[in-house]
Amino acid sequence: MKTAQIGNHAKVHYTVMLEDGEVMGTSKGGMPLSFTIGNGEIIKGLENGVVGMKAGDAKTITIAPEEGYGHRNEDQVIKIRRDELPPEEDIAVGRILQYRNENGHMVSLVVSEADEETVTLDANHPFAGHTLIYKIELVALS
Repeated sequence: MKTAQIGNHAKVHYTVMLEDGEVMGTSKGGMPLSFTIGNGEIIKGLENGVVGMKAGDAKTITIAPEEGYGHRNEDQVIKIRRDELPPEEDIAVGRILQYRNENGHMVSLVVSEADEETVTLDANHPFAGHTLIYKIELVALS
């Protein structure tokens, strides 16, 4: 039976958890995650974790921030005046705002704090700085 290698196309069902066991996402009950190993389409730790598996194999892998979503970068947290945002924008803690940066790329900003005068926006990925536990099952390999 074929084992997963760089260049193979893989389909994986996953459940991702924080170290405390809090489930942050899953593909169970939906479509598996589909990617080509080695193309950088997913985080490096998950991609590396699939290498050597066979279709039908399941395992749990621990991914440090360096091979996941990186460490938090406080330079990606900004505080702006509320009046710098469109007045119709719903500003609530936890809300995700989309912004086009100077390079033309869309960036997701999470409202982490808000008061009458200021809004704090965080461009870090929500998993940045976290060690992640992935339970994965390789469902298809080509």
